[in-house]
Amino acid sequence: MNKSLSLLMTLLLYSCYATVYSNPYFYINQQQGETVSVFNREDLTLKRKIPSFKGAAGIAISNKNPWFATTHPEDGIVSFFDSKRLIPLELVNVGGSPFGAVFSNNKLFYSDWSRNVVGVIHPGTGRVIKKVSVGKSPAGVSTNACETQVWVVNRESDSVSVIDTHYLKVLKTLKVGHAPFALEMDHKFAYIVNSQSNTLSIIDLKKLTETKKIKVGRMPYGVAINQKLHKVYVSNQLENTVTVIDSRTHKIINTLKTGAYPENIAVDEKNQRLYVLNWFDGDLSIFDSLTDREIKRIAVGDGSRAFGQFVANSKTCSVQ
Repeated sequence: MNKSLSLLMTLLLYSCYATVYSNPYFYINQQQGETVSVFNREDLTLKRKIPSFKGAAGIAISNKNPWFATTHPEDGIVSFFDSKRLIPLELVNVGGSPFGAVFSNNKLFYSDWSRNVVGVIHPGTGRVIKKVSVGKSPAGVSTNACETQVWVVNRESDSVSVIDTHYLKVLKTLKVGHAPFALEMDHKFAYIVNSQSNTLSIIDLKKLTETKKIKVGRMPYGVAINQKLHKVYVSNQLENTVTVIDSRTHKIINTLKTGAYPENIAVDEKNQRLYVLNWFDGDLSIFDSLTDREIKRIAVGDGSRAFGQFVANSKTCSVQ
């Protein structure tokens, strides 16, 4: 693999001093294009379009250092970017079909849809240091607040695998609903959308058991959490809606109308906004998280995907 000196020096330099990086942007990658659009989180204006390798699907943002990564499942590529200078850094050829991704414990974890593994990249060298076998067609990935675990949903196995980020091995595999696709975690629970059973599985992080299953809309695709407001959001592709759930009671409290075919969603806790990416319309619905009212809609381009948490939100690690 071609190692980039620029990537190595940049990532090692940042890792020496960075503990938490406050990222002023959010990022939308176009799977049908060759750019990543960068938007200001404050005023929602387009800052820049960064040249990218074609076919970007997944995205992961580091909360500790100024970089982010995108996955390119059709070409077996993972791209790294400098999120401060807004420039591309390096392409890492991992093979297979990299899809979901998340930074955790100073490494990048990505799901490989076609090879049924989670690959682990060391950002300082750009090398794949491990491939962990999981279930069939792994898709969404997420990490807990202390970054001791990475969870991946296995779409064709109706399960979720829990990976230890230090030993890089599966701790446990749990059965969930039919065709799970995405997940997110707060400090107590993991929330997993089951796309073909139209449900949300809620798993206790300590007990590693499912505590509840909630009926949501048709073909749920994405999930995001606003921990400050105790809200869980689920996008429903075939209903053009977002289901809002109270994370304290696990009851549905609202349903929001969106654009056509809402896919990935993300929360901006700093500005109290919810972002919903409408794939068919090529735009982004922006809601006020306090009122759950749509406040703006901005064009982001055809084929925009941004699968993952495309807005950086830090999680507080508390060991009990």
